[in-house]
Amino acid sequence: MPQDAFTLKFLCEELSGLFKGGKVNRIIQPSNDEIVMTVYTGKRTEKLLIDVNPASPRIGVTLEEKDSPLTAPNFCMLMRKHLLSSTVLGVELVGFDRIVKIDFLSSGEFFDAVKKTLYVELMGRYSNVILTEDGKVLGGNRGINMFDNGVRPLIVNKPYVFPPVGNKKTPSDLDLLTTFSNCDKSDLVNVICANVQGLATSTAKEIVFTFIEKFGSLETNNFPQEFFDHLNSYIYQTKSNPCVIFSSGEVTDVCVYPYDVLGGEFEYFEKLYLAEEYYFTERQKIKQYKTKRERLISVISAAIKKVKKRLTAITAKERDAESAEENRIKGELLLANIYRFKGGEKECELDNYYDGSKVKITLDERLSPAKNAENYYKKYNKQKRTLTALKPQREQAETELKYFTSILDEIELAETILDLTMVQKELESVGLLVEKRVTTKKRKEDESFCRVYSVSGFIVRAGRNNAENDKLTFTAKQDDIWVHAKDYHSSHVLVESNGKEVPESVITIAAEISAYYSKGRCGGKTEVVYTKRKNVKKPPRSKPGFCIYENFKSVMVEPQKHQELLKDV
Repeated sequence: MPQDAFTLKFLCEELSGLFKGGKVNRIIQPSNDEIVMTVYTGKRTEKLLIDVNPASPRIGVTLEEKDSPLTAPNFCMLMRKHLLSSTVLGVELVGFDRIVKIDFLSSGEFFDAVKKTLYVELMGRYSNVILTEDGKVLGGNRGINMFDNGVRPLIVNKPYVFPPVGNKKTPSDLDLLTTFSNCDKSDLVNVICANVQGLATSTAKEIVFTFIEKFGSLETNNFPQEFFDHLNSYIYQTKSNPCVIFSSGEVTDVCVYPYDVLGGEFEYFEKLYLAEEYYFTERQKIKQYKTKRERLISVISAAIKKVKKRLTAITAKERDAESAEENRIKGELLLANIYRFKGGEKECELDNYYDGSKVKITLDERLSPAKNAENYYKKYNKQKRTLTALKPQREQAETELKYFTSILDEIELAETILDLTMVQKELESVGLLVEKRVTTKKRKEDESFCRVYSVSGFIVRAGRNNAENDKLTFTAKQDDIWVHAKDYHSSHVLVESNGKEVPESVITIAAEISAYYSKGRCGGKTEVVYTKRKNVKKPPRSKPGFCIYENFKSVMVEPQKHQELLKDV
């Protein structure tokens, strides 16, 4: 995304207008990279967020309530000491680089006002937050940070030195005329990025695109001067029209104004900091969703693999024990024909009086015929005991496999972080995941229970996982309508009847919801069964989400999410 000096210039103007004159009431550091300052602006409280995560450094406003660690980091304590109760004097961009300066006015030891400055350096892996007073370093979030093999050491009580800019120039530097005169126009975007400070590749592409749109091509009469003028006009005279860009329904970028080179669908915001907050929040949700989803899939896949390995071992033992009946017959035949043996035989062939066939029997020549028969009986009894022992083991393994597969279906059908969190809690309840100890000051939040819909005056509830399905089904009233996709693991859906006759139209919508939250939604029309709740039973010691039902009817429906009917709970 173009989080460059061009974007920061607009952002700093907005932040300065929002926070200037405000009082700092609270400072927390939720993580090593994040700092949140709560500022009372005279009308309301706003939260200034500084994030120096190397992957996506930013400064802006956050609407989210961050959790504060039980023990504040050292830099957070330093900021509290110097900046709590101070007044924000302004927020501005330093030169035309990715450095933001925030000035504060705080009371000194003898009640004299002291100016202190917080420098926020948003420079990828070199990102840092540095607190200074009278131009000297008081401390930094990342401690000593050096550029160019020690050219720029950051040491407490030593002067703060700006990062080196190399050979890059500010957009208004006239030396750029020479650069543009001698450049390869076919590689103009890279020329801009290599020679002009603080411009992202996407911004450079947009500058070139708007120049060509204005002049028709790069082959103009006085290209160096015309492009130089266009560059400065673009950077310093562009009007802000903040927007977030979507592609295939997913947020992909945020810009000062809609970049033509990026394409996609645009959603506009009143302020750039609001657009950025929306963008980063949505991207963080997507990242958290993918991370949590991958972790849960990894855990449940490992459990499924383990159960399948057990089933393979059970199958192998069952195969070895399949000859039990054959060994019993051999023992019987040996005892029935014992008078025919002289001793010392290695094998014999006897008539099988069960089916009239001939049976070859291997013998131990060192043992008597009776002892050989006894060995066959022992082998038969051992195999019989093995088969008896393996039967419940197979049933248990198959039940576990079915249950774990249903959880995997839940993960694949989950659409939000909340859905995955509910699955995670289920895995914790069955011991597949260990719940981590809470080390932050958590706010108590009400957890919503299942999805709730309003359909033609009836309340329809849909479970999001096996645990919710059980709770929903077996706390419902006996005459409520229970709905479930046939032959698929799906959400249990309950229609609250409240003593009324439930119309078929309501049952159809409930069936469409149940079909949507099942794997049936991938295959078109799905058969869904429904019956009264009193006809649904849960077998003893069965896994969460498993139940049996009777006296049911079925309906074929197209899976539908029915988001428009979802109540905000």
